[in-house]
Amino acid sequence: MKISVVIPTLNEESCLEKTLRSVIRQDGEYECFVVDGGSADRTVTIARSYTTVIHSKRGRAIQMNCGARACNGSIFLFLHADTVLPDNAFRNIRKRMKDPAVAGGSFSLAFDAETGILKGISFLTGFNFRLFHFGDQGIFVRREVFQALRGYKEMPIMEDYDFYKRLGRQGKVILIRVPVISSARRFVRKGVVRQLLINKLVVLAYWAGVDIRTIKRFYDDAR
Repeated sequence: MKISVVIPTLNEESCLEKTLRSVIRQDGEYECFVVDGGSADRTVTIARSYTTVIHSKRGRAIQMNCGARACNGSIFLFLHADTVLPDNAFRNIRKRMKDPAVAGGSFSLAFDAETGILKGISFLTGFNFRLFHFGDQGIFVRREVFQALRGYKEMPIMEDYDFYKRLGRQGKVILIRVPVISSARRFVRKGVVRQLLINKLVVLAYWAGVDIRTIKRFYDDAR
């Protein structure tokens, strides 16, 4: 099974190289695309030293859909620029995707800085509750399922949450309990409790049917 990795970027020079190194050390056949939304730093230069760069309009969902159109693999893996894969990530994906009933899934999550609350968040991602799964856990999906879903909805926020919810209607959604390592930079910058509250308010607003543009404005202002 060929795995196609899509990494959307926007000014990610501080973390992208570590992520790309975690991709190139994987086993088996794969391809990787960095889809840049107009970075003003060294992101594109760094990416080009490792893989193919695609230029796109800005917006994570837009960028991921753009990257998916270039993919030739049978499995798509959407990876955030600050998320590092474990060494056996591709091996675990291929093993679990041998089951034809599986539509896709994600990994559990750990952070590169640990506090009691972050450990608690990581613990919750070890359960296959879709309420707790987001794009920073690395979402993988069969090519044909992604196409049936018509990709990500090109919304300004919560595109990963929406996609994961719809993915569950296409088949079995699995959790690989080997964690990817995500940057804790937002929690460090804003404070763990404050950032956690912001995240939960965004999810609650989404479930309550608040206009997605209003949610995005709130999230941007809170940042």
